[in-house]
Amino acid sequence: MSEKIITAIDLGSSKISVIIALLHEKDRLEIKGVGVFESKGIENGLVKDLQATAESIKKAVEIAEEQSGLKVENIFVAISGQHIKSRKASGRISIAIGNQSNEIDNDHIELVINDAKNSIKREAGGDKFEILHCIPQVYDIDNQTGILNPIGMSGYSLTIHTNIILAETTHLRNIRKAFQMGELDIPIIVLGSIATAEAAINEDERRLGCLVIDIGEGTSELTIYQNSYLKTYMCVPRGGSLITHDIAIGLRTPPNFAENLKIEQGNAIPSTVDPKKVLEIESIGGRASQKVPLTLISDVINIRIKEILDTCYKDILSEFTRLDTLTAGVVLTGGTALINNIHLLVEDKNGFNLPCKIAYPDMRKLSGAVSRIDSPDYTCVIGLLYYIIKNETLKNTKPTKKSKANGEGVSNFFKNIKKKIMDL
Repeated sequence: MSEKIITAIDLGSSKISVIIALLHEKDRLEIKGVGVFESKGIENGLVKDLQATAESIKKAVEIAEEQSGLKVENIFVAISGQHIKSRKASGRISIAIGNQSNEIDNDHIELVINDAKNSIKREAGGDKFEILHCIPQVYDIDNQTGILNPIGMSGYSLTIHTNIILAETTHLRNIRKAFQMGELDIPIIVLGSIATAEAAINEDERRLGCLVIDIGEGTSELTIYQNSYLKTYMCVPRGGSLITHDIAIGLRTPPNFAENLKIEQGNAIPSTVDPKKVLEIESIGGRASQKVPLTLISDVINIRIKEILDTCYKDILSEFTRLDTLTAGVVLTGGTALINNIHLLVEDKNGFNLPCKIAYPDMRKLSGAVSRIDSPDYTCVIGLLYYIIKNETLKNTKPTKKSKANGEGVSNFFKNIKKKIMDL
């Protein structure tokens, strides 16, 4: 396989991150360009201003293209938001030939997956939702349950139990339209949490069980993995921007200064801060700066992080009550995970009462311009690169053409991968 250009885009509420990479033989990834631009027009994962969103995407892409000297191709975009739902669905087909049992092959797997998809479409309301991922969990053959891989086995009927990720069609259309307005190819859309997991957790964590919390600016995504597959996903409308807002309002300082202060000086545990340390705080509109004790800033951060984590805890318990069975504990990522000692609030008995790891993206598979992206706030976009090569080898693909409004000109690569079942 000759080298291929792949493009990963994290469509966040505070910034849009773009990575252009070359995929070499043996799935080696070389980072060629990174583009980051302020996300305008997106709030809590939803497009609120189509023109502003299109311009932000185009600016981030242009920065990555200028750095890499390459044009974007094979675009994948990671999204999040409360419009995305996780639903359990089952499908069942007969595999018998007359009165005889039959051996299960890949065609049977495709048929039973389609049956599960059709059942969830009927339940969800037809065209109102689009299936992003259909994730097989286990299979049943006749009365034999809990089968992980039925290929080659024989029986009369085959049942599949899946976790299906749905997104509201109107929101997906807005995202695709924003790319078209930016004169870019229509992207393949991937759930951000699935991409994040590719770079944040290993197979032991997937198998033994863990809760991945990705605290973004506008939302927090919660994903539970156990027995090697995704069991639960949800999105909570609480994120790091609330902390920034509290600091900006409380200290009467510009939001950009508040954001930098949060990450560079912030501490989630006020008792660990030097009580004598005082910081000079920039004021608004050229007014005189002020001096504020670091403990005050930490108090603000502590209160808001507790509120975010408490909301996450209560919401995830509504879907998964046995958090104590997650042997690997909590994996915390996203830009807010950079706040000092935030893991201690997660581990506290009044928090999740589970061991917590701050997840930096796995960089071992990457080469090239990697130094600036070795941070939790790039975990999703890096994981998206891994997701691409895990689910599609890009063999026999051709350079993509500019998409027309009706979707013509999309390469065979895009058509094939849309049909591919993402068995995670």
